[in-house]
Amino acid sequence: MKNVNKGVLKRMAAVFGLLLVVLVGVVRLPAQNSVEARLAALEARIQQLESELAVAKGGTLAAAALPAISGGTMLPGAFIRPAVLTSPGTLEMAAVMAAPPAAAMAPPLQAGTPDFSGDYEGLNFFKGVTFGGFLDTYYSWNINDPPSGLSGFRAFDLHHNSLTFSQADLEMTKAVSDSSPLGYMLQMAVGPTANIVNGGDFGSGNSTAAHFMQYYLSGKLGTATLDFGKFTTPHGAELIDNRSNWNYSRGILFTWAIPFYHFGLRAAVPLGSKATFTGFLVNGWNNVVDNNKGKTVGFTLGLNPTDNFSFTQSYMVGEEQPGSDFVRHLFDTLVTVKLGDKVTFLANYDYGMDRIASGTGGGVHWQGIAAYLRLAPTEKFAFTPRFEYYDDRMGFTTGTAQILKSFTLTPEFAVSDNLVARFEYRHDWGNQGTFEVEDPSDDPGKQDTLGVGMILKF
Repeated sequence: MKNVNKGVLKRMAAVFGLLLVVLVGVVRLPAQNSVEARLAALEARIQQLESELAVAKGGTLAAAALPAISGGTMLPGAFIRPAVLTSPGTLEMAAVMAAPPAAAMAPPLQAGTPDFSGDYEGLNFFKGVTFGGFLDTYYSWNINDPPSGLSGFRAFDLHHNSLTFSQADLEMTKAVSDSSPLGYMLQMAVGPTANIVNGGDFGSGNSTAAHFMQYYLSGKLGTATLDFGKFTTPHGAELIDNRSNWNYSRGILFTWAIPFYHFGLRAAVPLGSKATFTGFLVNGWNNVVDNNKGKTVGFTLGLNPTDNFSFTQSYMVGEEQPGSDFVRHLFDTLVTVKLGDKVTFLANYDYGMDRIASGTGGGVHWQGIAAYLRLAPTEKFAFTPRFEYYDDRMGFTTGTAQILKSFTLTPEFAVSDNLVARFEYRHDWGNQGTFEVEDPSDDPGKQDTLGVGMILKF
C-alpha cells in the first residue's frame, strides 16, 4: 500500500507539473507580447503629443535638453523625463512618430485668445526720429579773485573757483524730407546756462516753456522747409549748444551783441546747390511772449560757392524794447575759409542800432568783430586762438560806455567719441576798468582766467 501510494503520488505530481508548465507557457507568452506592444504604443503616443505641444509653442527643445536613451540616441522633440523604451525597434518607431512635420505651422488663434500683433504699431511715431543730448561742466579760476565769485562780462562760465554744472540737454528730432514732410524738434535743457538764456521767459511768467531750449514743428512745402516755434538765433559764430563751438567760453559778441533765441516762423528755401535763403517773422529778441505790439522780421542768405569758402549775411529789424515803438536793426556777417584739411579761419562781424527813451530818444549803436583760427592736426586734438574787439562806447548793451577786447587760447582733446575736454586761457581787458578785483591795488582794467570744460555727448 505504501509503495502503491508513492507511485501514484509521483505520477500525479508529474501530470500536475506538466499541466502547470503548459498553462504558464500558454498564458505568459501572449501576456509578454501584449505588455511590450502596449508600452511601445504608449511611448509613441507620448512622443506624438510632445511633438504637437512643441510645435504649438513655436519650436523644439535643444538637443542638450533631451533625455539619453539606450545607445546614446536622443529623441527629437522629447522633454526631460525617464526613458521607458528598451528595444531598438520600438525606439525607431517612436522617433519617427515623434518627429514634427516638415511644414508644421503654429495653430491658429482660438476664440478668446488675446492678439498682441498690433502692440508695436505706436512705435511708428518714432520712425526717423533721432535722440541725443549732452552734459556740460566746467571749472574756472579768475586771477583777480573777485569777491562776488563771478567773472565779469561772461555768458555762462561765470563762477570762479567752483566745480560747476553748466547744463544738461536732451533732444528729440525728426527731420523733414520729401518722403516725410512733417517733423519736429524738441530740446529740453536744465542748469544755470538754461536759466540765463531763458531769463526773459521767467520774467514774463512763461516758466514752463523756459526749460525748453528749442521746440518747433517743421513742414515741407515744395522745396521750402517751414518751422514754427522757439529756435536759437541765426546770428553769430557761436552757439548755446557747446558741442559745436571751438572755444569753451562764449565770446563777447555772443554775450552782448546778438540775441539768444526767437519765437515765431522761419522758412528756408534752397537757391540751387550753392545758396540758401531763410526768412523770419518772430516776436522779438529772447522772448516767447511778445513784450510790445510790434514784430521782428529778418533774413539769412548763405552762400557756399566752393567747399573751402562760405559767406553768410543775416539782418533783423523790429521793435524790441518793452512798450516802445523804437526800431532795432542788427547786421551779422560770417566768413569761413578752409586752408586745407587741418586749418580753418572764421570771422564774425556784428553791427546793431536802436534808440534810447531818455532825452530826445537819440540813436545808439554797437559793433564788434571776432576772428578764429582752428588748427586740427589730428582727429583727437585741436587748438583754437580767438581774438575779439567790441565797441559799446554808448553803453547800450553792457551798461557801461566802454571798449572791450579779449584773447583766448583753447586746446581741445577728444578723450573718446563721446567725451571732449577743452582747456582754456583767456585774457579780457577794457578802457574803463570795469573788472572786479579782490585787491584794490590790482588793475580793474583786465581779467585773466584759466579753466577746463568737459562735454559728454550722447
